[in-house]
Amino acid sequence: MAASKRDLQTLQKQLSGIVGSEWVTPEGAYLAVHPGTNAEIAQILKLANRTKRPVVPLGGGTGWWSTKQPGPGGILIRMTRMNEILRVDEDAMTVTAQAGITYQRLEEEIGRKGFRLVISPESGKVATLGGHIETWGTSPHSSAFYEDQSTQIVALKVVLPTGEIVQTGSSAVTTAGGSFARRFFPSDLTGLFIGAESAFGIVTEATLKMHRWPETNLTKMVEYRDLRPAVATLHKIQEEQRKGSLSTLLEQRLMQKATFRLAVPRLANSLARPTRYVLCFRGEGECGEVESHLARTCGIAQAEGGRVLDDPVPEWWEGRHGLFPELVLSKGPRIMLVALTPMGRYEEACKLAERFGHEHRLDISLIGYPLGGPVMLAHVVIRFEGATSRARERTLSLARKLMEGLMELGCVPHRVGTDFLPVLIKKLDPSYYGLVKRIKKLLDPKGIMRPGVVVPAPKGKSTHRK
Repeated sequence: MAASKRDLQTLQKQLSGIVGSEWVTPEGAYLAVHPGTNAEIAQILKLANRTKRPVVPLGGGTGWWSTKQPGPGGILIRMTRMNEILRVDEDAMTVTAQAGITYQRLEEEIGRKGFRLVISPESGKVATLGGHIETWGTSPHSSAFYEDQSTQIVALKVVLPTGEIVQTGSSAVTTAGGSFARRFFPSDLTGLFIGAESAFGIVTEATLKMHRWPETNLTKMVEYRDLRPAVATLHKIQEEQRKGSLSTLLEQRLMQKATFRLAVPRLANSLARPTRYVLCFRGEGECGEVESHLARTCGIAQAEGGRVLDDPVPEWWEGRHGLFPELVLSKGPRIMLVALTPMGRYEEACKLAERFGHEHRLDISLIGYPLGGPVMLAHVVIRFEGATSRARERTLSLARKLMEGLMELGCVPHRVGTDFLPVLIKKLDPSYYGLVKRIKKLLDPKGIMRPGVVVPAPKGKSTHRK
């Protein structure tokens, strides 16, 4: 149901009374609001809850798997005004910051004290802390060892859909000396909000682990003619790491030849003509140990038929906050499919994706990196012509078919959103999904937060009641 002009004017007046008129702007059939405090977000959600208005929070807007529009008469909460570092605890080695800060700025600020983060999303110039947490963000630059954002989070502050403000972690104890421990009575409530895409509440603050800068940071690239030896290399490296060796090797990334050439154009002519894939290996730590581990890694790669490039590729790490979005991922409208794939089935999954691409005349290939063990975080970008809703729906239909095929192989979606929820719920155990829906109903009784995420939005119905 379309929102009337009078209805939007009334909403604009109400929101202006909370945040100030300069921070409320019409965007088509809904309003965008830029809150500056937790209390303002709480008031906004109380208003939305009373009137059953759909709400969508937005950070840097780099996510691709959910709608960014709340619908007619709804409220888009833009979080980027809340972008301050609140506390740097050098003793506990944690930093607490507001959800709207970008990763690049956050790392620059704590870097002045000799600290850094180990999760650096490739869109870190504009990707926000809250957005990355709420989409279960990963980072290929450190994922093989540190896995994803969830391993780095100590505590969260969340505003529930009803407007209640909740602190998780050790700071939930009023006498605690800050946020220094995550798992606390009665269970890990912090984890409830990670990856939920705001369906259970809006993350407004987060406390993360800080790490000291390593003595050295080295990168090696290895090229392969075929996929099988590249995957075999990753298998053997994972086995070595599970035995406790190669501990300084943090990044292991598999990419297409074309991707590498775009990312590092000066090396475009260094690859052999038959090369189809490139593996990136990066180590951090004490110089001698890193050099030793990378040498062993390259030896494993060469034994599998890989050719090691004799170049340190400094721009790889230096460009971690924006290298790929600027050179690769920003080429027109696209849909991204992300799945967790057992490494033993990864080659089969890649072949399925290639067959699917040929069948539908799509230039696609499944690439990715290990996520904390012999599991590949595999992803594929499907581009489409024309920035229209019809063109996107056609492409999304194909992406869902591909996801269904991957799930039949034993893979599971990693980022679901509104794009792949219809595929996932067909395969979810009813008891599990029933529990998820009960949690959603408990925290969001009127269903205002991120309609279509976790629970499908009713077709043809507006969640807003005039």
